[in-house]
Amino acid sequence: MTTDAWIVDASIAVKWFRPSEIEPDRYLAETLIARSSIRTTTLCVYEVGNALTRKTRDSSEEIARKLRALIRFCGPPIDFSSADYEVITGLVRDHDLTFYDASYAAIAGRLGRQVISADRDLLDPGLAVDLSTAVGAG
Repeated sequence: MTTDAWIVDASIAVKWFRPSEIEPDRYLAETLIARSSIRTTTLCVYEVGNALTRKTRDSSEEIARKLRALIRFCGPPIDFSSADYEVITGLVRDHDLTFYDASYAAIAGRLGRQVISADRDLLDPGLAVDLSTAVGAG
């Protein structure tokens, strides 16, 4: 893969904060932090916060610390722009995606980046690359 400018979705970002027994690709995800220019979206912060709150026994303080780390790794989260709405809607209809998933692809396209995801809904139509490909392990 020639790019090193990525938008990380929640399926990748959550790997940084869960044990490797649950997230076997955690090491690859950690490698991405060191090797690449990664950004994420505001939606990703919400999705990771939701996953950590609902699927872990982490305290509120631990979750807050992990979300601050996510921002440290990726920089300030990127919001939708009004121009993204039409692109997102088109992606939803063309690829039978959720609005959430399509938003990652739309924002990445606007910024000239690619999405890294573990989500088949984004991978199968070629709207994202997988973690192994992104870090050069695949």
